[in-house]
Amino acid sequence: MRLPLAALFVSLFGIGVVHAAEAVTYAGAIGSLPIILELTSPGADGLRAGRYAYLAKGGDIPLHGMKVTGRSALRLSEEKPCTEKLCKTAHGDVIDVAPMAAEWNLIAEGAGARLSGTWRDEESGKTLPVNLVRKGKRTISDTEPNLLDALDPSYAQTGTDQPTVLSEDSLPYDFLKMDRPLKQGVPTDLGGKSYRMDEDRRTGLSYPVVLSIGKVDPAPLNRYLAQQRLQFALPAFSCMARAYLGFGWSGQDAEGTSGYDGGGSVTVEHLTSRLMGIAEGGSYWCGGAHPSNFGEHRLADARTGKALVPETMLRGWAATNANGTVVDPSTVADPSLLSFGPNEDLIQFVIENRDQSDDETEKDCNYNDLIRSNLAVYFTQEELIFTLQGLPHVIFACTDDLLKVPLKDSRPLLTDAGAGYFEVLDR
Repeated sequence: MRLPLAALFVSLFGIGVVHAAEAVTYAGAIGSLPIILELTSPGADGLRAGRYAYLAKGGDIPLHGMKVTGRSALRLSEEKPCTEKLCKTAHGDVIDVAPMAAEWNLIAEGAGARLSGTWRDEESGKTLPVNLVRKGKRTISDTEPNLLDALDPSYAQTGTDQPTVLSEDSLPYDFLKMDRPLKQGVPTDLGGKSYRMDEDRRTGLSYPVVLSIGKVDPAPLNRYLAQQRLQFALPAFSCMARAYLGFGWSGQDAEGTSGYDGGGSVTVEHLTSRLMGIAEGGSYWCGGAHPSNFGEHRLADARTGKALVPETMLRGWAATNANGTVVDPSTVADPSLLSFGPNEDLIQFVIENRDQSDDETEKDCNYNDLIRSNLAVYFTQEELIFTLQGLPHVIFACTDDLLKVPLKDSRPLLTDAGAGYFEVLDR
């Protein structure tokens, strides 16, 4: 396992000046099977680490570098997927050294622009040609415990307060993995507006694609949805990779699955030529004490494709930054990084007008307290709905819609900018 490094030498091939660690992405094939490959620059011991995936499947497979002679030669050992027999001792402890399945012998050409060589299965001796072309590179963290950890896309924004954005530049390997043809769903027509739910068959997850929104070009909105789909899918591919010791296998049943086997769905809640609302919900489990139950409502400006924070569209919400300072959301580049809480007037409005549950549920959930700490809002085609969001696992069952207000009656609750997103409120 890798020690923290102050600096790393060389890019992928050849000696050079001291620089930050890098990972280089390649695309090509093993035999006739399309793959992508990402390799780190050498660590302090001169070895590299990597991951690759068959595009038809999507799950990452860990690669370990082996010492070789010659500056352009590269040997890699590929891990086997774990089983209890392979990766645990007789006493039930996880082993330290991963079992290997295949060996790669590659030669770099054109200063690392191309890799070619062979892939050889250790058990059968079957050998296939490998041909790869460089597609991009990125800087990776030099503070992770080992090089395989540094390849995890969730670490891409380590040390910043920005969310991970998947693009050809920021995460070329993961972008190539998920920029794949999808199984097209059946169009849903909303009268001048339409969309379909397209599925990635590798994960079973579907996400909307807008086909038409009146006279407005749907391209900006679809760029937003494509990025959200990538974010939604990342945990699924991460869980697939945990079939291997190098990516965290510990022996729990969910490891090696999509993690969403217990449920993961997306629905379109609101779609007009001005605004789109979607909901992500379900359960994700890839090991641990219990599943992660989730429910997120998202909004985007249909004309620009820019994400919107629903609370900024309503009166009665206070926004605070990471330091706990109250700020004006309009002065912040990314309002999604702020925390929003209702003021006392809004709290009392919801408490006084909300639907009541049965006595036992009211007692168990203590909704009036949850309104103060977890109140959220979202929009359907016809209503503004106050709900609870972000509840911990132990009280996730208390997640519920509290108050529904017809959009035609919602003007007193909305800011001027917020009201502008709804035709029914036009004057």
